[in-house]
This record gives sequence, C-alpha cells and structure tokens, in this order.
Amino acid sequence: MGRSYYACPQVDALVRTPIPGVALDMLFLVAIQGAAVIVLGKFLHLFLRRYNQPSAVSQILAGVAVGGMGLRSAIVHVDVDNVEDMYGSYISAARLIYVFLVGLDLDLAALQNATRRCVAFTYAIVAASLLVAAIVSSGLYGSMMHSPVRTPELLAATLMVALTNTSSISVARIAGELNLTVTENGRLVVASAIATNLICVLGDGVLSSTALNKVKKTQDIYLGSPQITKGFLALGVAGAAVWLVRPAVTRVNARNVGRHHVRTRDLAAMLAALWCVSNVPQVLGFDGLPTSLALGLAFPREGPAARSVADALGPPVNGVVLPFYFATIGMRLDFNAMSGAIIVPGVLLTLLGLFGKAVGAAAAAPYLDIPVSDALRYSVLLNVKGHVDTMNMKFAKSEGVWAEQALYAMIIGNLISTLIAGPAAAAVLRKEKEAYRTRHQAVESVTSGVTQEEEEDDEENPLPQELRMCACVHSAHAAPGVLSLVELLVSAPQAQPAINVLHFFEVQQQQPRGGDTDDDEEEETRNDAVTEMNTVVDVFARATGVSFRQVDVVRRGAAKDAQVACRRAAEAHAALLLLPSYKEQRYDGRMACRLEERRQLNHHVLACAPCSVGLLVDRPYRSSSGAGASFQTPTSLLPPDTGGRTLLHPCSDRAVAHVVAALFFGGPDDREAVSVGARLAEHPTIGLTVFRFVQRSTYDSVTSSASGARSRRDDLVVPTAGEEGDVDERFLWRFYENYASREMAMYVEKVVETPADVVETLQGMAGMFSLVIVGRGGRQPVELMAGLERWAEAGGELGPVAEILASIESMEMGSVLVMQQHKVALMPSSSCPRR
Repeated sequence: MGRSYYACPQVDALVRTPIPGVALDMLFLVAIQGAAVIVLGKFLHLFLRRYNQPSAVSQILAGVAVGGMGLRSAIVHVDVDNVEDMYGSYISAARLIYVFLVGLDLDLAALQNATRRCVAFTYAIVAASLLVAAIVSSGLYGSMMHSPVRTPELLAATLMVALTNTSSISVARIAGELNLTVTENGRLVVASAIATNLICVLGDGVLSSTALNKVKKTQDIYLGSPQITKGFLALGVAGAAVWLVRPAVTRVNARNVGRHHVRTRDLAAMLAALWCVSNVPQVLGFDGLPTSLALGLAFPREGPAARSVADALGPPVNGVVLPFYFATIGMRLDFNAMSGAIIVPGVLLTLLGLFGKAVGAAAAAPYLDIPVSDALRYSVLLNVKGHVDTMNMKFAKSEGVWAEQALYAMIIGNLISTLIAGPAAAAVLRKEKEAYRTRHQAVESVTSGVTQEEEEDDEENPLPQELRMCACVHSAHAAPGVLSLVELLVSAPQAQPAINVLHFFEVQQQQPRGGDTDDDEEEETRNDAVTEMNTVVDVFARATGVSFRQVDVVRRGAAKDAQVACRRAAEAHAALLLLPSYKEQRYDGRMACRLEERRQLNHHVLACAPCSVGLLVDRPYRSSSGAGASFQTPTSLLPPDTGGRTLLHPCSDRAVAHVVAALFFGGPDDREAVSVGARLAEHPTIGLTVFRFVQRSTYDSVTSSASGARSRRDDLVVPTAGEEGDVDERFLWRFYENYASREMAMYVEKVVETPADVVETLQGMAGMFSLVIVGRGGRQPVELMAGLERWAEAGGELGPVAEILASIESMEMGSVLVMQQHKVALMPSSSCPRR
C-alpha cells in the first residue's frame, strides 16, 4: 500500500511491448480476461440487482469464474513472482483515478455536518481493530509463517494494519451505486471508510520508513533515513498541488466562460497534471491515494472544468476500469493452490477483522444514537478489504513477516469480506428506503421552532436542521427565480447538502441538410440549452456558496417527466421539491398558461411526490420596488448602492432586501407555508409577516401588530396533543414563541366575515410583498373557504387562495409560492404514473 511496483520484470525479449515489463502474449490474454469479466459481470448483475446487490459483487463472481477457466495459467513467456506482479500496476492506477472521482463527487457540506459523528465512529472502529490485532498476533504466528519472524513487534504492527484497513474505494463504490451517500448514516460509513483507509496508509508508510522494518534502532536512522526524506518530499509536493489546484482550475474556467466543456487542450493539460502529481508519491515509494483524494476534494465543483473532467473520466472508469478492478479480486485466486492451510487462515482473518469492526461499531452506537443492529451492518461494510491487504505483500515477504501462503489466505479473506458486504448493503438500503417512505418529509418537520421536538427540548436558540431540496427548472430564463428561493431557504451555505437541479429541456428538431448535418445540429441545440443553464447555475453557486448539482433531462411528456422528478427527489431523500408553476408572467404583467404540458406536469408531481411540493408562480417583470429587491438575482449580487437592502424589517429597524408574507387559514398545507416562511425568516435579508385569517364569529378582536399579540401571550392556552382540531393552535403557538416573540417575524390576525373580505384582502397585497406563501388547500377549514368555489375550480393545481393571488394582473404583485405538505401513505397514489 505504501509502495509501487512494476509488472512482470522478466519477459521474453522477442515479444516485448511498448509497455515496460509486459509481454505481448500476456497483454493479449489480460485483454481477453478484461473483456470476459466485463461481459459476464453485466449478465450476473442483471439477476443480482433484483436483490439490491451492488455491481462489485457480480464483477468479483465474474472474476472467479474467468479465473477458473484457466486463462490465469495460460500466460506464457513470463516469469511472475506472484499474482501481484501481474495486476499490481493496473490496480495502483485504477485506485488513483477512481479515488480522485470519489473526492470530486463527495458532498463537502454534508460531510462537514457528519464530522463529529465520523470522528467518533472511526476512532471506535480503529481502536477496537488495533486491540484485536495486537491480542491475536502471537496466536496467528503458526498459521501465517513457516520461518521465525525477525521481531514480534513487526508481526503485530503489520497485522494491525491488515485487520484495521478498509477499502475506501470498494465502500464508496457500493454506497454510491446504491445511493446510500444521500443519507446521514450512509455518509457516516463512507467517511469512516475513507478516514480508516487514510490512517492505515499513514501507518503503513511510517512502518516502511522507520527502523522497525530494518531492526536498526540507532537514532541516526530516524533522522537521516532516505525513505523519511522521500516521505517529506512527497508530502510537500502533495501540499503544494492541493494549494494550487483551485487557482489553476479557476483560470481554466475563466478561459472557457460560456462553454459546457473546456477546450481539449485544457482538458488534456488538467488530466496530465493530475496524473503526474498523483504518481509522485508512487514513484517515491508511497501510496498516492491520499494525494489523489485531496486533489479531488480541492477541485472546484462549479464551472466547465469539473464537468469536463467528470465526463471524460466517468464513463471509462465506471464501464471498464472498475469492473476489471473488482474482477481481479476473484481472478487472483489460484484454485490449484487451495488447501486447508490457506482457506482456514483466510476465513480466520476475515472473522477477526469483522469482530474488531463489530466491537468498535457496537461501542460507538449509543454515543451516535444509532441501533446496534445498524451499527453491526455498518461494520460489515467497513470490513471490506478489496485489494488493500495484498498491496503490501512484497514488503511483508521481504521482511519475513509471513510466507507466500499468506498471500492466498488474504485473497480469500478479501473475497469473502467483499461478497458479504453486498447483502449488508442491501439490508441498509431497504431500511433507509422504508424510513424515507414512512417518514413525514415536510419542511415543518425540519424547521426550527415549529416542530414538536423543539417544543419539548425548549432550546434557547434552536438551530435549523438539514433541509434537503430538489429543484426543477425548464429553461435558463426561468431558473433564477427558483434558485433565488433555494438560496434564501439555505440558512448556512457551508453546511447545506448539495441541491439537485433537474433541467428539463427539449431538443428542437432541425431540418436535415444532408449527411450527418441533422445529428450535428441537434446535438448543438442540446448543448446550447444545457450550456445556458450551466452558466446560470455556476453564477448562483459562486455567488451564494451553495453546492448545486445540475442534472439534464430530455423532455418526454408530462407523465414521464413527473416520474423522473419524483424519482430524483426520492433518491436525494428530499424534504422539499420546488418547480415552476404552469402560470407564467407575460411582458404586460398578465399571467397565462403557455404550455398545457406544464400544467399536467404540476398535476402529476402533486399527485405522486414523495415529499412536500412548492409551486413557484414567478413574476420576473414586477415593477414595484416597495416590496423588496428582485427574486432574479443572488443577494450578494444586489445593487451595491443600496447594499442589497432597501426596506426595514417589520419587527425592527434592521434593513432587509425582501418582504415576505405567509398566509394561514388552517390545515397541513398552510402549516407548511408558514414553516417555509419561518425558514426564510432565519435569513438576514428577509422580513416575514404571517397573516392568520379568522372569522368574526370565532374571534371578537383582531391583533394587527406583534405588540398586540404579545399582550395576549399569557392568555393563550396551549392545547394538549389529544384534543381534536388543535394541531393548528399548537403549531401557531410554537411559531409565535420562537419567531414572533423574538422579533424575527410579525404575527397578524385578519378577521373576515364574507368571501368578499378574503378576496379584497388578498388583492390588497399587490405591491406590499415580493413573495406571498400560501397553502394549496383542500384540507382547510370549510367555513373560511365557503364562497370561493369559483376560484377552486379554476385553480385545481394551485388552490383557491393561490389562484386569486396568481390571477392579479397588477405589475406590482409579487411572486406566489404554493405549498402542498407531504402526507405519509402506505401505498402509492393511484394517480401517480407507473414507475
């Protein structure tokens, strides 16, 4: 692991290839092996994926089958010292390439949220594994050796690294393929695997560089060892490269502004630089995995450079490199050398590693507040070895730690540990899916100050919980409104998980001009639509600090587009799905439905969404400035002459950029609207006012200011959980206690008597607010909705209140956000399109 080797040092001089140390017939047979395992692995995965098994399991089984065909023994003209000589160079290169992509794809903000839990879990796992290895090192002496080891300490240290280590590549591949990284526990497993792997890489490097592996304990060895000098050199090169990667990539992005991908020469230069820097530690005798991972983490995500690198490396790595990488685990088995003296130590090594991981995970479970059964499943995933154990076999053999038979024992152990990780990952996936499906996926459940948990905890300053969102857009012209709303819903950009932006675009059919011109023009049109959206998303990412992940989807009809949107939201474990309303503002200020397909898309998404849905009726041409700044620009890019803040907060003298209203009639949809408003109120540029509509027969007086509401605070009785119809009262009481009483928002009660009063009040909001948040309705009090049937019929997707607001043709009217709260259902809705 801390060393690099060349494949096959002795070859027939008559059949040399341009690749040093590789014979022509060997290269040909390895190519046959690669093609065979890739094809066979795909066929096996067609069956195993029904049981949620990762493709790595199919590829390993394919490697075992191909290795048993005799291709492994058919290589001639090559004197191979062991199997690692044959595949070592390929494995090292594959690790470096893929771990860079892992670092590039990691959600840094989500990992930052899991730092404390990851440190605790990793510490428990590593400590328990080291302890088990130290205890059993003397007992394994007879199973792993035929000749005495030089020092017992060296055997114990090497065994500690072997049992503790985790294949971060295998764990990241399994978790990424099964989409476990979007969950909190899935990120915990991946982060712990990476941290454990890095700790063992460091330990192996220290072990190979210090006097332990030479049994020379003079002081000058520690101070003047050439290997230690090389270690500091590798560390310096890696640190300089990580420090320079951001400014270098930023310059590349600046030269390719407005492009979907960077120019070919820029891409080639970046790939060459990344490859050379990652291989510097390899050349110096250390593992390049930490350097490659650090480069991926430091690589800027926004801009065409990251898209170009990911698109250039992703398909070949996922389609060819990784399948052969995992298949070599099985192909390295030598069935002729199998015996009880090899199988028993291999199984024993697997059980010992699993025991150490299980003890550590079970010990950390109470502190992390996770069930012990889940912790044990995670320990199985963290015991995946991949190639990490056999990477240091030459070092162990050269120092007399164990004999040749230990190689095959470790191969068997690696094979077993990876195969049993498949069922464990499938069990974790099933539980996470069931938890998401049966949990209340709503903003109300994750907004501070309005949930039941916050009322019970009674924290002085409750912090907002993680809000996972998914946004849908149709064009670059309509995207700024949705992305601006996303920015304002993010309380802490550095801690916000990446937000998926689904871009639905239509490839326009061009008139063919002969030859392949039609295909070229169609691709150019696609790139134009995608590139325009790339530009908008990159601007918001740089200006806001929020991580966006754009996913381009070709339109295939309303039903199929809704299916894609709902599936993506479920895969992201989103609590809120935002998409534009079918009503769009014309240049004269009127609202119209330009495409009936978008109305159908809204209808299907509302019917089958796995979480709460927000429909944004955007008004980009609003002329009034009295209600706040435009919703088309990130807050950091607002005009500098006003500082981006032109209004006063309704409860204080603080300047704000947007004045927002949330309307509450009653019911879950209106509670969701107020919850979104409460989330917005936590942003420093937002001033929120919540209007509660009540009937005069119910309330004899109206409170139109926060001070008046505060005077009635002591008279407000908090209903118990068992009383019917009191959910709204408890909700509003928590909102008042945590927001209105702290002058973060204003609470107003509006008394109405007839439907005309409701319509008049809503129409009077034109020019007062830049955004009005309402519930879709359908579950609101009947007495307040009586007389609004005409509006309810006209706005089936929006609801009567939103339809009234969206139909106001005044150019001073602000945008409208229509909320539908998620309702937990045991069975999918029958109106949802089949998936």
